[in-house]
Amino acid sequence: MTRTLMGTVVVAGAFALLPTQAEAQPILQQRCAADSLNSSQAVQRLEWARKCGLIKNVGSPTYGIDTGMPSYNGAGNLIEYQEADPNRNPYGEGSFSGPSWAFEVNSAFVNNLYLSGGTNQSSDAWGYKKWTRDAVRQRARPLYPTFGTTANLADANNVQLWAHPTLSDCNLYADAGGGAASLSTTYYVNGYCEASCYTPDQEILFEGGSMPILDAVNGLREDLMTLTPDSTLDALALKKNRTYSYTVETRDTTHNIYAIRTASGGELRVTDEHPVITGSGRMVQAQTLKVGQDLVRADGSPDRIVGIEKTEHFGKVYNLRPVSHDLVSNVLVAQGFLVGSSNFQNDDVGYINRIILFRHIPSAVIP
Repeated sequence: MTRTLMGTVVVAGAFALLPTQAEAQPILQQRCAADSLNSSQAVQRLEWARKCGLIKNVGSPTYGIDTGMPSYNGAGNLIEYQEADPNRNPYGEGSFSGPSWAFEVNSAFVNNLYLSGGTNQSSDAWGYKKWTRDAVRQRARPLYPTFGTTANLADANNVQLWAHPTLSDCNLYADAGGGAASLSTTYYVNGYCEASCYTPDQEILFEGGSMPILDAVNGLREDLMTLTPDSTLDALALKKNRTYSYTVETRDTTHNIYAIRTASGGELRVTDEHPVITGSGRMVQAQTLKVGQDLVRADGSPDRIVGIEKTEHFGKVYNLRPVSHDLVSNVLVAQGFLVGSSNFQNDDVGYINRIILFRHIPSAVIP
């Protein structure tokens, strides 16, 4: 994968790669761009994939596998269903859950819809056991599967496939409109997609100054500024990093936006689950912030929150991520405040709601 190739791709949703597909990342970005869903549509896609995997490939609730793990709500041991045999069908032809989850239907459903937590069990309308988690653990932007005609996303012969727009059947189609003539009987899960975070006017810090993220996307700016890996809350330092990728939706949809105003007169406008650094050095989702808490400015100074307004934004939202992988240098500057990159987006509890800007914090006390 070259920087030139990455620099030419503007995507419509962040993405989650299958382990064997890292080299196909730009292709998956483009697939997610064409198959862009909002959060409610992503939930519907997951429900559809679960139903189709069970009814079409498992065939009967009696074929469940007892995991031996008790359900969180006391409804017996968790029962799993595997829709493809990895030994006979290692790439999962005709499956809806994908190799990332070993073609296990309930595991794919619950982990793409929720963050980590206790797993409940109930029976669905068809008699299969269904896994869920508490509503507060649901991802603000669920991951959803996207499909192709071959297992190898980088294969030049791999044609993107779509579910029917009404989700009325378990077929995959070669056009987004679900034309009958484009019905495909050979299909594979090629990866998982998700969405983005910033409204287009929000300014991100690059070398030489801040720029609205939409302008950065259009200009393919690569000179992103982030914290240095050894930064702490009392010793912040910025470095010139590089932009790894941008995410942008192709469809205009309605997003919940939190407009956070501070005592200095600053304002940060981000989607509800966007990761933000507080004055305690803790990373939290924007929707959990309260008036009286502090945001952190790029120089490390606290800036008290004096107002939070929940609004809606109809249009596209954007995000970006640097090339670096360590947590601290994935903290960047938006509207003058420290926030997390898309590497934190939809991440599990190990990253969100944890302290990342203090040294010598015992790991046992970090959520």
